[in-house]
Amino acid sequence: MAKTNLKHYVEFFYPGAFMSESSTQEVTSRDALQVDAPKDCFGYRFFDRQEIVAEDGEVLMGSPKNHSGIHYFGEVKTLEDIKNERPDPTGCLERNMESNGWNKVVKTRRGNYQPFREQDILVSKK
Repeated sequence: MAKTNLKHYVEFFYPGAFMSESSTQEVTSRDALQVDAPKDCFGYRFFDRQEIVAEDGEVLMGSPKNHSGIHYFGEVKTLEDIKNERPDPTGCLERNMESNGWNKVVKTRRGNYQPFREQDILVSKK
């Protein structure tokens, strides 16, 4: 008979050329205090996945589900903060915030900006 397990994972995010890169590892708990985040990541989130171990030992993995908000290392900025603090002749970040309806972004410890949603969490400024 096949055995079903619910597994927990943490996904770490890194700056990429066009999109964020990520790495994933299994964890025993979704407790943020238990996460040993790599120094070069700018944030992480948890998710769960159902895994079925067949009688022959083959592992069938379900789709990731139950994603947490992203836990960021950085500083939260409002649109007003960005307009006042960041001299940007193109206004690209400001336009992206306005057109996408982002009230806040986080300037990560890696220097990139990410949308900061209601379910996201600021872990620290470093």
